[in-house]
Amino acid sequence: MSKAGMLTAARSQLGYREKGDGYTKFGDWYAETLHAGSGFVRASWCDMFITWCAAQSGNTAAVTGGKGFAYTPFHASWFVKAGRWGTKPKVGAIVFYDWGGSRKVSAIDHVGIVEAVHSDGSVTTIEGNTANAVMRRRRAAGIVGYGYPAYPGEGGGSAPGKPKPGTGKAPKWPGIYLKTGTRGAAVKSWQTQMRKRGWRLAADGVYGAESRGVCEAFQAEKHLRVDGVVGPQTWAAAWTAPIT
Repeated sequence: MSKAGMLTAARSQLGYREKGDGYTKFGDWYAETLHAGSGFVRASWCDMFITWCAAQSGNTAAVTGGKGFAYTPFHASWFVKAGRWGTKPKVGAIVFYDWGGSRKVSAIDHVGIVEAVHSDGSVTTIEGNTANAVMRRRRAAGIVGYGYPAYPGEGGGSAPGKPKPGTGKAPKWPGIYLKTGTRGAAVKSWQTQMRKRGWRLAADGVYGAESRGVCEAFQAEKHLRVDGVVGPQTWAAAWTAPIT
C-alpha cells in the first residue's frame, strides 16, 4: 500500500497490448472482479488499468475509494468530492485529460499515473489504452487536473459507504442561475449545502472555478445536465439527492 507499489504495478505492464478484437485482461478482470458485466471486457480501458494497478498494489482505497472506475469523469469527480484534486503535478498522482481542450471534469476522456515531473511543466506518465497499449508518455497538453491518492503518509482517504438520504427539502430556488462570477447569499447557501454533503469547497458566497468544478462533478454524479451552472434541478438535487 504505497505510491511506489502503485508505480511498480503500472511499470510491470509496460508493453502490454490489447488483442485485435479489443480484448484486454484489465477489462476481463474488471468485469469479473467488480461484477460489472461482459460489456467491459472489450471497452475502453485506460481507467480500468488504473483500477487494476490500485488493486494489485493494495491501493484501492487511496486511488478509487474502495471501488473501481471505468468512466473517467466519475473517477475525477470522486477526487474532487474528496478534496484531493488540483492542478499541480506530483509523482504518483492520477492525471486526467480532455483531448478536446475544454478543461471540464465532465469532458475528461483519458487517464494515467504520473511517473515523473519535469522542470518545463510536462509530466512523464504510464497510461493504458494509449495506442492500444500500456506505454510511457511525456505530456503537457490536454491536462484537466490531477487526483491525489491518499497514499500512506499523505493524508486520509475516503471510501464511500452506502448511499444516504438527502439532507431534506430544498429551499425555494432563488430565481437566479449560479454561474462563474455570481456572488451573494444564494451562492453561499448552495456552497454550504454542498459542504454538508461532503464536498470540499469554500462557502464564501463567490461562484468561482472551485464552485464550478464541484457543480460539474456533482451534476455528472447525479446524471444531471453537466454545464457547471446551478439551475433549478441542480439546486434541488443539492438537498434531495441521495448522498453517495
